[in-house]
Amino acid sequence: MGRKNTGLTLVELMIVVGIIAILVLIAVAYFRGQIFKGNDAKRKGDIRRIQTAVEEYEKDHDCYPLPQTVVCKPGTGLNPYLSRIPCDPITGASYFYEHEDSSCPTWYRVYTKLDSSSDPDATPGIGPNYAFDYAASSPNAPASASGAPATSPPPGGGGGEEGGGQSQSGFYGCIGAVCTAITWDSGRPGPECDPNYQSSTCYGQCGAPATECVPWN
Repeated sequence: MGRKNTGLTLVELMIVVGIIAILVLIAVAYFRGQIFKGNDAKRKGDIRRIQTAVEEYEKDHDCYPLPQTVVCKPGTGLNPYLSRIPCDPITGASYFYEHEDSSCPTWYRVYTKLDSSSDPDATPGIGPNYAFDYAASSPNAPASASGAPATSPPPGGGGGEEGGGQSQSGFYGCIGAVCTAITWDSGRPGPECDPNYQSSTCYGQCGAPATECVPWN
């Protein structure tokens, strides 16, 4: 009497492999979602910390800070209100700081792009180039973002030139101590270097310490 074959048939093996693959995909999607939530929670927490420090700065200076003060590299511009300005946990870039077009700003916003589009705090298509979905601001900030340049794409647009992912942005930076037009980097998203300004004069800051525009990546 022959021995009974107790091994898996090819069809049964394919079914088992398929089930395992589905379980792996479910696990990856779950943990990916948890990572996104963790990154977004950090972004929102970082912006709250920056917001608190900027408000304290305004109390002592009667103006909100200019951009060179609110960059994460080296990140000491808001000391002693904030010992270290945090960077975005994924890109390592500064959070985008928008302010009144003035050398003594009376309002500001801080923007970021969240990983999870389903985050209940997300508001798609806000800020310059409609590139952000989360922001915090001073209580007196205008109802709509004033910094979006006229060349901004419509919501959902690419925001850049073909191939390079960049376009002229309406932002300026100090390059060689000269205020120079800079480009928008959709991979950040944001202007190509920090600190950056929303005025072609850079508010007369070029040549001062910590104002040279340094690429973010």
